Amino acid sequence: MSCFNNGLNSYQKWGIGNEIRAMLLADADIAEQVGQHVYPIVAAENTIGDFIVYSRQKYAKHAVKNGVYQDECEVAVVAISDNYDSAIALASKIDNALTGNHKLSNGIRVDIILSDSTEVFDDNKYIETLLFTIK
Repeated sequence: MSCFNNGLNSYQKWGIGNEIRAMLLADADIAEQVGQHVYPIVAAENTIGDFIVYSRQKYAKHAVKNGVYQDECEVAVVAISDNYDSAIALASKIDNALTGNHKLSNGIRVDIILSDSTEVFDDNKYIETLLFTIK
């Protein structure tokens, strides 16, 4: 029995955030609400209006004795707004844009699934955090 890796490759584990950003910016509903305000890890201080921040939270290789059979990433995508209803609407748009089967820029197909979500109010902002698992 041979084992092969049908998931993400080494490059993709580090660059998956760029793929997520491209998917978010390609969505017309998201672009209408946030424009180009989609940032890796942290937004610029005093960013005005609604915006999105994303970061890779986890990367794991699943293996058996014959080798790695699947890579898995988790990416947090955070919707931030001054208004609760806008934060909820943006979170819904993010979920709709990302959940499902996607073709990455290198042709590899991945499944993206919403695995968790939380909401908080901090620094006068409504914050909706969506955690996506990518296989």
